[in-house]
Amino acid sequence: MCRALKPGMHISRRCLHIVVALIATSLITPPRHLAAQGGPKTSRPAPGSSSTTTGQPSLQLPRSLVQQLVGRWRFAIWFAGNFDGPPDASGTRVADTLYDDLRLQWTEQFDNSASRSQGIMGFDQRTGRLYRSAVYSDGTGAELLTGTLSPSEPLVTFAPIAAAPTGDRGPMDSFTLTVIDQDHFTWVPLDRGWRAVFTRER
Repeated sequence: MCRALKPGMHISRRCLHIVVALIATSLITPPRHLAAQGGPKTSRPAPGSSSTTTGQPSLQLPRSLVQQLVGRWRFAIWFAGNFDGPPDASGTRVADTLYDDLRLQWTEQFDNSASRSQGIMGFDQRTGRLYRSAVYSDGTGAELLTGTLSPSEPLVTFAPIAAAPTGDRGPMDSFTLTVIDQDHFTWVPLDRGWRAVFTRER
């Protein structure tokens, strides 16, 4: 170490080299700032944290299906045996989002009949199943269905929630809903007694 200089004393050559080396080192090496002095803070990410928000894959399929059914639709119904003739009935359905993107409500009006219907459809996150209810102006009673969504295609199989008074659940009480593309879907009973094709109005 260099000793402190007294007045009139000269710096030795060795001490001068040490002083120059210390000054050079201080110029080359950047100072380390402490976080308390305003320097950058470095911290490790908390365990299990992620920069991206993960969604809920279990809701993606039902949400997509429900939202594809929202809109104004023209429907045509063919009864069994009518393969290439004009539809036996037709009308308009209007479906709107109900509360959130997992539920919708709809109304229907037939073209050549006073018959009307309305209902709701949605996804129950508690059971992981779809549900559908409908009422008809002709007084046939309420329709209460629960549906299972296929994991491989946009197909839902609906069955009655409650058994009929006789305790029987026939194919005519169960239905399939198939989304063909963004502009078409079908609603068909399992007994194939008729089929309804919905086409989106643009």
